Amino acid sequence: MRKILSVIIPVYNMEKYIRQCLESLMIREILDKIEILVVLDGSTDRSEKIALEFSKAHPESVRVISKPNGGHGSAINTGMDNAAGEYVKVLDSDDWVNRKGFIRLVEGLEKYDTDIVWSNFFWVYEPSGKKSVQNRHPFPGVEYGRKYDFREIAEKTFVKMHSMTVKTDLVRRTGMRIDENCYYVDVEFVMYPIPEVKTITFLDEFVYMYRLGRQGQSMTLEKMRQNHRNHERVLKSLLRYYRNLKARDTDREYLIYLEKGIANVLSSHFKIYLSFPCSARVCRRLRRMDGTIRGRYPEIYNAVENKFVWAIRKSGYLLYYPGHFIMRLREKLNEV
Repeated sequence: MRKILSVIIPVYNMEKYIRQCLESLMIREILDKIEILVVLDGSTDRSEKIALEFSKAHPESVRVISKPNGGHGSAINTGMDNAAGEYVKVLDSDDWVNRKGFIRLVEGLEKYDTDIVWSNFFWVYEPSGKKSVQNRHPFPGVEYGRKYDFREIAEKTFVKMHSMTVKTDLVRRTGMRIDENCYYVDVEFVMYPIPEVKTITFLDEFVYMYRLGRQGQSMTLEKMRQNHRNHERVLKSLLRYYRNLKARDTDREYLIYLEKGIANVLSSHFKIYLSFPCSARVCRRLRRMDGTIRGRYPEIYNAVENKFVWAIRKSGYLLYYPGHFIMRLREKLNEV
């Protein structure tokens, strides 16, 4: 049977969470319309055994692919190489989907012939289970169910990984390969296909359940410090990508969208610098990095919306020192 959606699940030693992830997808009404690609990225725990249980029970819908460890991006690349669905969505193995929202998403994919379908997501805090919403709507005045010309909304919103379901062939046309053996590559997956996107439709549904607070999660400030070179590597990859598109006279609407997205990554990099042990050397590195962006990519430099970043810039980076104190204080409070 034709598969409308491929769900790629990168897995590395997630035996504690993968069962919940896979069970959330076992929805009788739509299971025959989707394929679930469990990409085992060199896992050494019981993740494979659990995944094979589901594959054995639902061989027409669940495939298990084993590969040597290459990181999150490598697992997504492998999933893309094997995806047979008309659309593709990435679901991390410690996250899960909301049943009602996921059914509506699959129904929407069958209904709308559009390049990207946007849907909302919840942040779910561990261990309390409390849910919160980052943005209730993608932009003010959105018309849900309408097929937009992407250029019409390019300056109004940014599509994050958890909200994105995209046509498989569109991603493949880009020749996109995400950085391997590297953290923070989600932003590459959502930005590299953008110049090929012509249409987008927004659904008023909460589909993705994004777990926060898990020990060892890559987005904690401690982990971002440990992996700061990975974050810098992704930032540099995006800057090269932007430079190449600009040299090819890509439409301004697409460049504005990418400028906004890369500016968000730059703001996160500021956050990492501010979390390092306070020193004049780190301040000089921050200033040099930001100065390079200003000289080579002024549009991205000016696209930063974070007021804290602009306050540091306008102070001649003298506010780096109190900024460091505030950042570390916030980190300590989050640990309580």
